[in-house]
Amino acid sequence: MENRFFLPFQEMNDLIEKSNAILIAAHENPDPDAVSSVLALHNYIKSLGKKSIPYLPDAPAKNISYLPGFFEIENEIKSFQPDLLICLDYGDFKRLRLPAEILNCHIITIDHHIESDQRGKIKILGPEFSSTAEIIYQWFKFKNININKELAVCLLTGIIADSGGFRHVSTSHKTLIAVSDLLTKGVSLNKITRQILSSKSSLNVSKAWGEVLSRTKIDINTNLAYSWLEPEDFQRLGVNLADFDGITNIISSSSESNIGLFLMEYEKGKIKGSLRSEPNGGKNVAQIAKALGGGGHLYAAGFSFEGDREEVLKKVIKLV
Repeated sequence: MENRFFLPFQEMNDLIEKSNAILIAAHENPDPDAVSSVLALHNYIKSLGKKSIPYLPDAPAKNISYLPGFFEIENEIKSFQPDLLICLDYGDFKRLRLPAEILNCHIITIDHHIESDQRGKIKILGPEFSSTAEIIYQWFKFKNININKELAVCLLTGIIADSGGFRHVSTSHKTLIAVSDLLTKGVSLNKITRQILSSKSSLNVSKAWGEVLSRTKIDINTNLAYSWLEPEDFQRLGVNLADFDGITNIISSSSESNIGLFLMEYEKGKIKGSLRSEPNGGKNVAQIAKALGGGGHLYAAGFSFEGDREEVLKKVIKLV
């Protein structure tokens, strides 16, 4: 365990012990790390006999419905005032889409995004970690929690997904030690990897990916590879935002500099942007996203934008 986490981990223990009603939240359009991290904490806190609500502002992708507690996830908060709010993997606080009336409580943040607009008396930030799930694993070990198979499934899913199957630069020897330990709990690495990293999808999602990838263009001045979805595409193709998790990695591979942009205009004038890069590209996409009101990691970041799609494309190209 990182020495710098000793005090915040202990403070987190104390707050959880004192709290009876706990809301665990992660970001909009949640990726597997966000979902897995929420459910790992939810399953553990529920085992203590405390009231725990796992909250995600958008429904997660169905390909991770094998996660224990998946069908307990709430997508809106109904008449619940928590004693404690645990916020995970969000980078920018507004991405949690939490109602203001529940924020009058203790807040803990656990995040592997770089420091941005995270909130809370206790902030556990580890951008050098592969995933938020890996940080939660470290907390479980600090607390001497007996990690059972259900918790191991959640943690392994988050680590494998956000490390890109151990391919991303944030994968360290500590990541592999954690994975090795989790595999002793009877979890199948092969099954989880195939479930979250394979290209298997429904016919309509496959067609949608084909359209997006066929639209990919390269900006000749910056080598930025980019593609997009228009509002009418979602209904026409029968897809949602969660169906495109991972596609920006493929778009970025079209660029000699390995930098990619995917713009999803899910409503007229409302755009979600996803940026990807690689170390050899030399571009800090978190800085680009931050300039547009978003955030993320050095090589994976995102933002929201209200306006014209061509306008935000020009802004990104200028920032690159």
